[in-house]
Amino acid sequence: MRRAPDPSERVFELTGCFGVRLDEARAPELQAFYDRCRDYFELVTGQPPSATEAAELLAAVPRGKTIDDKFVIGLFDAPGHLVGVLDVIRDFPRPREWYLGLLLFEPTLRGQKLGDRVYHRLEDWVAAQGGTAIHLIVEEVNPRALRFWERMEFEVRGLGKRTLKGKESVFIRMTRELGPRPEPTGTFVPSWLSAWLKRRGGPPAA
Repeated sequence: MRRAPDPSERVFELTGCFGVRLDEARAPELQAFYDRCRDYFELVTGQPPSATEAAELLAAVPRGKTIDDKFVIGLFDAPGHLVGVLDVIRDFPRPREWYLGLLLFEPTLRGQKLGDRVYHRLEDWVAAQGGTAIHLIVEEVNPRALRFWERMEFEVRGLGKRTLKGKESVFIRMTRELGPRPEPTGTFVPSWLSAWLKRRGGPPAA
């Protein structure tokens, strides 16, 4: 029988902030948070969050994975208000690798280095469970997020296109290796990635 997430499970704690694994019972609270983050959804999809946005996040898993592998972590301030959300999946796309689907904060808390603290705590947590890499994608229309992940030492690994709510968008694949880095095997960069990096003035700094 599939084990449901424990809604009281504290995944990690920081000074003034703690992360709790969310379940379906907290979908209304997550939906209200999404409504406060309307600017993010309009930037990425061109539309405000739908009425089922939170429920979809809580239920969505990649093919071959189960809800046991998915962690939707609500980030709460000291008084207990939901101020951020983190979505990660373990052993995806390969064993011991993790996929970070979302890290989002309320508009009033952005730019205060809380994201840095939460990400570094997440990385410690993943590494403690034997994780060797974290993967994510960033929408090209969100350069602020791209700069943030570059600062967290993620490296650009490729580009792609997808359609979100009828809007076609370009996304950037990024990875941070948590273990020893592999030896370089060559200097080949696909032409589409090379052209994109050239437009930005070269590869991101390490």
